[in-house]
Amino acid sequence: MELIAPIPALTTPSMKETVDFYVSVLEFTCNAHDDQWRFASIHKDDVTLELVHPQAPLPYHSELFTEPVFTGAICIHTEQVDEFWEKVKDKAEVCFPVQDFDYGMREFGIYDNNGYLLQFCRPIGA
Repeated sequence: MELIAPIPALTTPSMKETVDFYVSVLEFTCNAHDDQWRFASIHKDDVTLELVHPQAPLPYHSELFTEPVFTGAICIHTEQVDEFWEKVKDKAEVCFPVQDFDYGMREFGIYDNNGYLLQFCRPIGA
């Protein structure tokens, strides 16, 4: 069995605003969405994300949904970390600026409009 790549599904109560954030700030393209804006698929280069409304008919959504909750980060690898940092640093809430970490990565972190942490990284020396 070969695993290819994960496609994170992020829950958002404000679908149009979320699509706009990813398109205008991070230069993603919206591939598809349903007529009611309950689902959207967005991509940039080899990265795909699915966006789902909390009331979309998916088995893992709770009726008690109040806000996105995610304790991790979505790490997106890019060789152009510094260039991408310059493009987005003034357009999104910054978690941490571009820097080198002891574990061998150069990265920065921003929050999307829902509060999901997005980290853009590359190995140091790459």
